[in-house]
Amino acid sequence: MTTADTDHKNRVFQLEGRELSYPTRFYDGSSAMGIFSVPAPIADDLIADTGFTTARIAPGRAALSIICVHYTDTQCGAYEEIAMAFFVKPHGHQRRASIPYLSTWLDIVRGNIASHTWCLPVNSTLSRDCGIFMWGFPKTLERIDYETQAGRTKSSWMINDELVLSYSVPASGSKDAKEISPPVYSLLEEKPYVSYLTQRYSQVGHHGRDGILKLGKHPAADPLRRLGLPKKPLIAAFNGHLEFEMSHPQPL
Repeated sequence: MTTADTDHKNRVFQLEGRELSYPTRFYDGSSAMGIFSVPAPIADDLIADTGFTTARIAPGRAALSIICVHYTDTQCGAYEEIAMAFFVKPHGHQRRASIPYLSTWLDIVRGNIASHTWCLPVNSTLSRDCGIFMWGFPKTLERIDYETQAGRTKSSWMINDELVLSYSVPASGSKDAKEISPPVYSLLEEKPYVSYLTQRYSQVGHHGRDGILKLGKHPAADPLRRLGLPKKPLIAAFNGHLEFEMSHPQPL
């Protein structure tokens, strides 16, 4: 364990009157997820300044996940979040035995693949500051509306009452998912770090391609239009109950 690793592991943060440390716990909430096939060169261009490179799911194609989370009980408060992340290659392009494309999909399904969150609007200052100062996530304070209607859950990101995006899936599920702890890459103090997000899901519903992504005319949606969105996801899912633990960041 390096000195930098030890320093981060033992840090304590005072944010809005709360004392926070690692691992940070998220006790309850629900989420809607979609995985989209996007052009890899454009995706790489959007994260070019990070030093990370997208993993390929098919020739010239990368995977973008959009996850809308309705947190009801966490150490960072209750809040809404829309996380847009690319699945990326191991940092430093370490080589390992793999089958092109198939290995990427297997890693996604098994929760072994690293992701880098490229855009992360949230709707509370506490969750924003936790993300920025504790892990280096690109969180911004935004208006996010959450609703469940006609059997579907929908999250909408608005700027000045103008829609940036909304995403919805059927709000149903009855399965339990296996615990996973995928690596999450970020830039903390302008250096690459990895944290591990232990995820436990129940009331899980897999809904094929029944996710509805809509983009508004606001310029904040332009990067998503560059990626060829909106369109149907390759995979859509709903998680009726979640429980997370986020580890301390470790230098890559």
